[in-house]
Amino acid sequence: MASGLQKKTPTPRLLTREMLKSFTLLPSKFLREKLLGTKKEANTGKSMLPRIGPLQDTSEARQKLLSGPPKQSSLGVSPSEMVFQNFVPHEVSEMVLSLINKNKFPQMVKVSMESSPYFQLMCSNDAYRVVLPGASVPVRIRFTPDENKNYSHKLVCITARERIVVPIRAIGAPVVLDFPAQLDFSVCPVKYSTQKTLLVHNTGNLEAHYQLSTQSPFSVVPATGTLGAGCTMQVTVGFHPLTNGDHCGSLCCKTGEESIHTKLLGEAVDVNVRLSTSSVDVDKTFITMTRHKTVFIENRSNITVHFQWKAFPTEEDENEEKKRQRRLLHPPTKVRLEKIKEEKKTEKEKGSFEDHIALMRSMVQEKMAKVQEDSMLFSSDFFFIEPMKGEIGPNCLAEIKVTFKPLEVLGYQSMAYCDISGRESRLPLRLRGEGQGPLVELSSQTLDLGNVFVDTSHMLEVKLINKGALDAPFTCIPSTTNVGSCFKFLPKEGIIAPGGIQTVQIPFKATVLGTFEEEFQFSVTGTPMPAILTIRGSVSGPSLQFDVDEINFGEISFGFPYTQCCRLTNISSVPLTFQLRMSDDGTQPAVDSMDQIRRHGDPSWRKGIQFYVEPKEFTMNPSRGTILPQGHQDIEVTLCSNTVMDFRWRLLVDLEGIGQGVAKLFITARCLVPELRVYPEILLYDECHLKVPYERKFLVANNTDLPGCYGLIPQKRKENSPVLYSSPKPCGIVQPHSFAEIPVVIEVQTLGEHRTNVLIGVFGDERNPRRVELRSSGKLAEIYPSTRLIEFGKIPALQPTSRSFTLFNEGLVPADFRMEVARKPHCCAIEPREGVIPAGGEVPVSVTVTLDDTGPFAVPVQLFIGNSLWTAFGLVALGTGTTVVIDKPFAPELNLGYQFRPPEEKGQSVSALSSSQDDSQSPERASPVFGLEPVSMDLKPGQSEDMVLRGFSHIPQSQKTITVSPVG
Repeated sequence: MASGLQKKTPTPRLLTREMLKSFTLLPSKFLREKLLGTKKEANTGKSMLPRIGPLQDTSEARQKLLSGPPKQSSLGVSPSEMVFQNFVPHEVSEMVLSLINKNKFPQMVKVSMESSPYFQLMCSNDAYRVVLPGASVPVRIRFTPDENKNYSHKLVCITARERIVVPIRAIGAPVVLDFPAQLDFSVCPVKYSTQKTLLVHNTGNLEAHYQLSTQSPFSVVPATGTLGAGCTMQVTVGFHPLTNGDHCGSLCCKTGEESIHTKLLGEAVDVNVRLSTSSVDVDKTFITMTRHKTVFIENRSNITVHFQWKAFPTEEDENEEKKRQRRLLHPPTKVRLEKIKEEKKTEKEKGSFEDHIALMRSMVQEKMAKVQEDSMLFSSDFFFIEPMKGEIGPNCLAEIKVTFKPLEVLGYQSMAYCDISGRESRLPLRLRGEGQGPLVELSSQTLDLGNVFVDTSHMLEVKLINKGALDAPFTCIPSTTNVGSCFKFLPKEGIIAPGGIQTVQIPFKATVLGTFEEEFQFSVTGTPMPAILTIRGSVSGPSLQFDVDEINFGEISFGFPYTQCCRLTNISSVPLTFQLRMSDDGTQPAVDSMDQIRRHGDPSWRKGIQFYVEPKEFTMNPSRGTILPQGHQDIEVTLCSNTVMDFRWRLLVDLEGIGQGVAKLFITARCLVPELRVYPEILLYDECHLKVPYERKFLVANNTDLPGCYGLIPQKRKENSPVLYSSPKPCGIVQPHSFAEIPVVIEVQTLGEHRTNVLIGVFGDERNPRRVELRSSGKLAEIYPSTRLIEFGKIPALQPTSRSFTLFNEGLVPADFRMEVARKPHCCAIEPREGVIPAGGEVPVSVTVTLDDTGPFAVPVQLFIGNSLWTAFGLVALGTGTTVVIDKPFAPELNLGYQFRPPEEKGQSVSALSSSQDDSQSPERASPVFGLEPVSMDLKPGQSEDMVLRGFSHIPQSQKTITVSPVG
């Protein structure tokens, strides 16, 4: 009996009959060859040659040396293939293999054979044998078969340079199955199974173990089995083509190493099966409700067909969708690794990580199996097909019910594909439908109120009618406009039953003047488009009137306030509370020229005014108030522009509780920045003492008709700035056709010539400041005495006389000084003669003069600062008295006391001078009493002479005075 299981056929392949060539062994040829027997096979000389190759060695050097097979083997084997034939099961057969050394040197040969229950090496396995040059060595092989079948094995001979593999075969009795040479299915329906049965006979002497296989669209049953010698079996060959056209294949039967082939032929065609329509359009259906349509499948063929509704047009599309779903089950490698690491870290503590991985793998495999088994039938949340699958007998109809159930108010569309056996392509069916929400209509879509007065109440009414089959929950959407907020709706929301009517009352009180047209929406749940009610009308009310149509400021100067007046009159019969505003004015206060002058150090002089929002350039006084009926209010409009531009703005009047912009007044102006010039362009300061302030003035000229505001931009001072400048009055206003002064005070910090750039900004034109230059030359500050001439007046010669004066240092650093007397330095003593004058300090100095001569005395005193002569001043005096002195103290008097005259010859006694009175008028004093010797002499400067004072008197007397006078 034949036995075996059906084997899955490979992927279908479309072939034509002509494409099947006779390269396979057909059953008739196979039988002829088998009848030749094994004797012919052994004697035909078509034996397999031994495989010779280089000896495998892991050594790198060995591999390089023996990188390819030798050109000629040095070891011969005979026979080249060992074949056992005509053997009897369980009987022993032997064959001898000769190893022949073709080399001139002895060779060591290792003979080995893998262990086998049928073939044995009659010597030691892996034993080495020495083969002499030109000699041969026999190797004996023993064969013991278990049954009459084919066997194969190999013998390996290894020398120092090569490895020879000798095939060993045993040919048993043949197995012959008589399959037909060709099986033709002729014309068959596509995607329909057609079967034919073959009766196969085993004409051989052995039991046949067979394997049957074929290619799609053909199949065979059984696929494997056993057929005893002389027995027969039934083989069923199926033909299930998936595409139209000719199909060719082969039925392969393998019995061990032998195989035979039977040609398989068939042609697939479509049968007459179709849909009654290719499109189903369902009428509008209320949401959550259903509506049905019927479609027929017409089978006008002679076979029973099976159908099922699919979601994809082809099987390839289904396979792609399955691949996509399988890929979704496998997250990206990086994500998967991170997830595994996390789970491993978490589960490691519990000790169940491996179990968790196994569980996850099992779950994934189960899901993938479900995906693979999914038949991909049609599925939709809105369209339903019944039945989804079934069969239709020959020349019969199948009724298909299509149900549409919308969930939203949308248009729905879907495609279903009917897969029918007997048709290659799936039949498409387009499904279309539209969801219908609650159907609510207004009793009137427009309400016209005509002309209504402000602040009067009105009541309107409208009806909502539900013309659908669903409950209609509605909500009134409030309006956000000024007029829309005056309308109220009662009720604001509710539910209208099918066929019901809801009355909505609309109270209205107008607060905004003018014509209006407002749209109000009633939103109905489940309906995308709301019901829209339009209310239009016109609201009139009190009015105001300006006495002028326009205020024209003309040309104005940047940053200067200008004021004009107008009158607002209430021509209505009720009091009106008003508020004034400009149409395009900002909120941040504008900066006028007076404010800018006070901020002379502000960065705005350099960068301009930085507004975070638009400036508020208009001011109305009053800006709000109440005007009695037929009354008026005078209004001052002040414009202080911080923007260079042409103005044409509107002054708007808002009435409290009535409306905005009920009256307007145009205001025009043109803001300019006057062209100011600065003179001179270069301001000279000449030589300047260091750290000493010096002041000069710039002139700012304004030749325009507008006032201008200017400002000296503050200096960006640094530690090494050579010149510092500032101004006691840096900012100011220059009137039209006039001049203004900017005093600039500088302090030079370093020596040398300096050119300092100064920027003078114009308010409103800060990006184009006027550039002028300060030129100065720095020098050290004065060091000077308190007087340039020290007068001693009349002073006695040879007597020291002192005077004092002060040395001043107006510099910022101490100064070393030294004073020298150019002439007659011995006559002058200065204390201190040298020292240091502190910065900004003074040193008192004392000068002592001792004249060495009478008459005028004048000498210069030189003042040195460091090693440089700085200045000089004079010392003058008039010497009086005499410059001749004696070494005896004559002053105030020289009293010689009493002196005695010599005694007379007569022996008179000597008497003392007794009187001190002046008896110079006495006749006895005719000759002088005192005398000097010498009487006269010439004394050179510094020269001295001795003089003798002698006194003699013949009478006693007293002498009071003696005078010594220099001549000349």
